[in-house]
Amino acid sequence: MAESSAGNSSSSKTLLWMMVAMFAVVGILLGGGFSLTSRMLRAMGMRATSSQDTLHTPQGNLRMERENQVGPGLPVYPRSSMVLPGEAAVAEAARNIRNGVSLVRYHSTDSRDFVDNWYSQHLSSEFKRRNAGENPAPENLRNAGVSGDETAFVAERGAQTRIVAISADATGTMISLIRMDKPAAQ
Repeated sequence: MAESSAGNSSSSKTLLWMMVAMFAVVGILLGGGFSLTSRMLRAMGMRATSSQDTLHTPQGNLRMERENQVGPGLPVYPRSSMVLPGEAAVAEAARNIRNGVSLVRYHSTDSRDFVDNWYSQHLSSEFKRRNAGENPAPENLRNAGVSGDETAFVAERGAQTRIVAISADATGTMISLIRMDKPAAQ
């Protein structure tokens, strides 16, 4: 009888040490995984911010916006490409944002008349067309930086003005999509 109790004690100790070893291996694997993930995120340059709208990476910052906050919210001419602002335009862009103006520029190699016709067909009836050269230019167009040489489609709704300005240039047509939000009365 002494042999059977010694056999049970020996197998219990073996089972105990196997369980301890298994938990130690699982702990080491989890710790290594967390460590590797942390190093990878640091290497990519991502870091936590108080704003959950911005993701910081070494190549630049990515801002996530809701669908109703993205740009002017106007239709984009299909055969056009976005014109990215240069470094000199950063100050102007910051001033525009403070003033509630969202501006995106596009360029197309198509003629001004063709682009004008496309926007005439694809904008809602609330947009009123203003021909190039009409004087005097309304104040909202002057505030948006639309020159008298540009054809403009303008729609005003409440505190928001949306403008599609079309002008010819040497290589085609420039399209400016503008949204201006009037500041709320305080």
